[in-house]
Amino acid sequence: MFKRFLFIFSILLLASRFAFAEIATENLTIAGYFKNETSLGLRTFSGVSKFKNIFQVSGEYKFNEYFTSFVTGKYWYDSVYGWYDKYDPAQYYMQHIQRTDWLRDCYLDYTNGPWFLRLGKQQVSWGQADGVPILDKVNPVDFTEISLPDAVDLRIPLWMANINYSPKVNSNLQFLFIPDFEQSTAAPPGAPFAFRSYKIFMDSKEGIEALPGAPNKIPFGPLGTNYFGTLNTNIYYPAKQFENSKFGVQWSDRISDWDYTLNYLYGFDYLARTYLDSTQLTFFPTRTAVLNYSRRFKIDQMVGGSLNHTFTENGILKGITLRSDAAVYINEPTYYGNPATGKSEGVNRWNNVFWLMGLDKSVFTNWLVSFQFAQYIMEHDNPGVSNYQTLNSSTNGAQDAVENIFSLKISTDFMNERVKPEIMWGFTDDNQGKLSPKVTYEVNDNLWLTVGIHYFYGDKKDSNGQYRDVSQFYTQVKYTF
Repeated sequence: MFKRFLFIFSILLLASRFAFAEIATENLTIAGYFKNETSLGLRTFSGVSKFKNIFQVSGEYKFNEYFTSFVTGKYWYDSVYGWYDKYDPAQYYMQHIQRTDWLRDCYLDYTNGPWFLRLGKQQVSWGQADGVPILDKVNPVDFTEISLPDAVDLRIPLWMANINYSPKVNSNLQFLFIPDFEQSTAAPPGAPFAFRSYKIFMDSKEGIEALPGAPNKIPFGPLGTNYFGTLNTNIYYPAKQFENSKFGVQWSDRISDWDYTLNYLYGFDYLARTYLDSTQLTFFPTRTAVLNYSRRFKIDQMVGGSLNHTFTENGILKGITLRSDAAVYINEPTYYGNPATGKSEGVNRWNNVFWLMGLDKSVFTNWLVSFQFAQYIMEHDNPGVSNYQTLNSSTNGAQDAVENIFSLKISTDFMNERVKPEIMWGFTDDNQGKLSPKVTYEVNDNLWLTVGIHYFYGDKKDSNGQYRDVSQFYTQVKYTF
């Protein structure tokens, strides 16, 4: 109800301005782009894996010195899901944009002295890590292409009130009130970047339903005795009540050229966890079993902060920018089970730590080198249940108690910044990672061409290794207006 009211209010406010007032065209800005993204299988040479055409348009209107409105609409269509039968299971969700997701941003800004208010559908970025969302947890995430798109396209905008007050220069107190809820999305089985854990669960469910029986026949019970039965799965979303809203607070300030933030976020996690709620067995007149699963969202908290400083004094550190993000995830839902089969047996609620340090430096004038080291640290080494291990949330493989994550990015430019090569390498100490070189060429002020590779490697039970068979060569053509 709240987000519907905000949307109607914004549209009526903008419409009334056009209908009853003389519009100053210099106050209205419209921009957008057409874009084609094409991907080809690199490792298995399995043909085209994406042929996605995107159209986005944004409009900004400045009413006066206090009020500004902003709206962004986006539509896309991926033709590849109509070309190949193998993509049929994912066609409904992956071929075109869903529901009202075409409305990306729709908000009204109010600025007056130290106060800044943004009311409407928006995304909020916390943290400063490249490709590692440690603090960037305000919005849900679109995982249908995992982390390959730009961060602004990965985040799913939410209806919220974003209130800011700057009591002094270089400082800001931000309060977020988010009554809206959207779950993070993932690619369904049949899509190139479907999570291994999702595929394992769906394969198990479909296997049970395919067995002969009345209605279904499942191997369950002592000594593998066959039972006739069913598997039920229900998903429960948080009720639309005030107490289920999400809240966030950030304080940012500068002390002697050191910028820092303190962050706190409270509310429902955007990823649902799967639970086996009950098993009902009947032995007479026939052996029957009913397995009742549910997918539920849990409340957790994040406490963290960031640090940023550029060394300017003469010495070995001159010109280096230090970046750091750190967070504690309180009561984070964490799966445990058998990593050999990929089967989850339950969920623990742990206080896990994620921190990162990054170093950036320009060398040889226009070469930027960026190195990051991060650690994801589990609260415990094991789940406390015999014969089980903690599971990776995206693969249901074994999760290390301490995951060491590295990344290296090198970028530069040629021909007066018209040619921009870049290489990004992310990897862990388990010998699994992703190598992504690309080159972008600016044909003119409005036309951009990009070619690149995403090469995944590692064990299929690891986060990046699960995609090693869908490594790809890709092109992007983008025309802006």
